[in-house]
Amino acid sequence: MSRNRKSSMVDLPKALEALNRNGKYDHLITRAKAGGYHDFKFIELPQYNNCVCPKMELVSDLAEFEELSDLRDEVINGVYDDAPDEADKESLRKDLEKEPNGEAIKKMLGL
Repeated sequence: MSRNRKSSMVDLPKALEALNRNGKYDHLITRAKAGGYHDFKFIELPQYNNCVCPKMELVSDLAEFEELSDLRDEVINGVYDDAPDEADKESLRKDLEKEPNGEAIKKMLGL
């Protein structure tokens, strides 16, 4: 069964922009567009790479706004889980080269 995934860098900011009143969610939109909530791209962004799991950070950030509970539920249910693109996969391959079991992990992940 395939999930209907949405992009955390494209669809999430659009959803937030549609609900944004008086700039209330501007900081969430800016972070989303930059890749700060992306499962793979956040690590390349010094201003956001201090978090361990960007989706948990997103859930926490959305929890500050009760009116965004439906969007928060979508995040929790994996709607905004990002699939890696080729650049993300290459970055993972390079990172795994440094690991003692890197080759085995690459094989398990299909990299």
